Order: sequence, then C-alpha cells, then structure tokens
Amino acid sequence: MPELIETIGLTKIYRLGEVTVNALQGVTLTITRGSFVAIMGASGSGKSTLMNLLGCLDRPTSGRYWLDGVPVEGLDRNQLAEIRNQKIGFVFQNFNLLPRMSAMENVQLPLLYGSDNEDADERARRVLALVGLAGREDSLPTQLSGGQQQRLAIARALINEPEILLADEPTGQLDSRTSAEIMGIFQQLNLSHGITIIVVTHSDEVARFATRIIIFRDGRIIDDRVAVPNKSVTDPAVYSAPAEASP
Repeated sequence: MPELIETIGLTKIYRLGEVTVNALQGVTLTITRGSFVAIMGASGSGKSTLMNLLGCLDRPTSGRYWLDGVPVEGLDRNQLAEIRNQKIGFVFQNFNLLPRMSAMENVQLPLLYGSDNEDADERARRVLALVGLAGREDSLPTQLSGGQQQRLAIARALINEPEILLADEPTGQLDSRTSAEIMGIFQQLNLSHGITIIVVTHSDEVARFATRIIIFRDGRIIDDRVAVPNKSVTDPAVYSAPAEASP
C-alpha cells in the first residue's frame, strides 16, 4: 500500500526566552494509508508536537514531510489550510464544540471553510448516524453526555470525508466503558471505511485498539512495533452500541 505520510529528520525547536526546548529531534517515519497508529509517551515526550506537524497545524524547524506525496514544509498558510480541510479530521480531548449550536450545526462547521456545501444537511445526518447520534440532530452539546459529545466531535471531523483522523487524547475525559465505545468507533472507521487513524495517547488501554504503536521519549522514537488489537474490540457490537441516554 502507498505511504500516506513520510517524514525525514523532523525537528522542532521552541525558544522560551533564554531556554531552548528540542521538542522533536530528527524524527523519521512512514505511515501507510489505512493504518491505525497509536503514538505514546510521557508528557513532554514530543508526541503532541509530532501530531501538530502531521496535521499541518505547525511547521518543523527542519526536516522534510510529505503528505500523500506532497512536500508539506514548503506550502504557504492558505495551502496548509486547504490540506487540513480536505484531507485531515481532528478530534481533541476537550471536544471543542460550540455550546449554543445544535449537533447538526456543530457538525457542519468545517463546511464553512470549503466550497463544497451541497447537501450539507444530508451529509451531517449521515455522519451523525455513523457515530450513533441519529435523532439527536437538534440537541445542544449541553444536552449530551460526555461520550455523546465526543461522538459529535468525531462526526464533525468526518463531514469532509478526510483520509486521516488525528485524535489527541480523545478519551481523556471519559470513563473506561465510554472510552472503549469511542475507540471502537475509531477502529470501525479504520476497518470498514479505510480511514487512517493516528491517536496520541498515554493510555495502554487506548493503544490496544491500534495495529501499530510508536513510543516517544525526549523528542525521539524509542520503539515502533506492530500490535495485535484485542479481538473483542473489533466486534461490530462495540461500534454499534446505542448512544447513551442524555443525563
């Protein structure tokens, strides 16, 4: 399968006054299209810095980065924004939902930055159903449980049919049962829809859903291994679990 992501010698240096922080120190890796990768490491290890670079949210200090064959480090701000909108969906720990907008309106937000807004309502309903939120289109985020809010954030990330989902600690605010349901959604998006999933996490339980685990320490990759996910989490019943009742 073709390489979707390739980096060579990525570095990222932050200067905070007189202090220099080497957040990434020569990271070279490839990620194949259709992979499910967990990036692990302690706080400050460089895993979130790498995610920001892969998601075109930041630029490396040095090194090369190709996304689907395109050299990303040479693109201007507008070109980076276009790549983010077309190829990448983002899911964060804090959901980042707008509280006064309905689920339908939150899901449609990424469409404001593109030119293809045709059938926006139909597309929004489809991705809401995909994550188990059919019938909650008019609900406000405050009317949804934490798990439902993260499902809504995933639906928003899917609205532009991205090739990659980048998730930064997506279960950090959820209990263990709800975390398993959310990771089951990611797993089925990978297995059934071929979306490349990259999850940044410190949790071994979350990493169990991935087929490859990359471990960071002090801005470097110290381990990169193939993983066999727990077969129970590949059961479609996990993915099709009914949406939680509103508290």
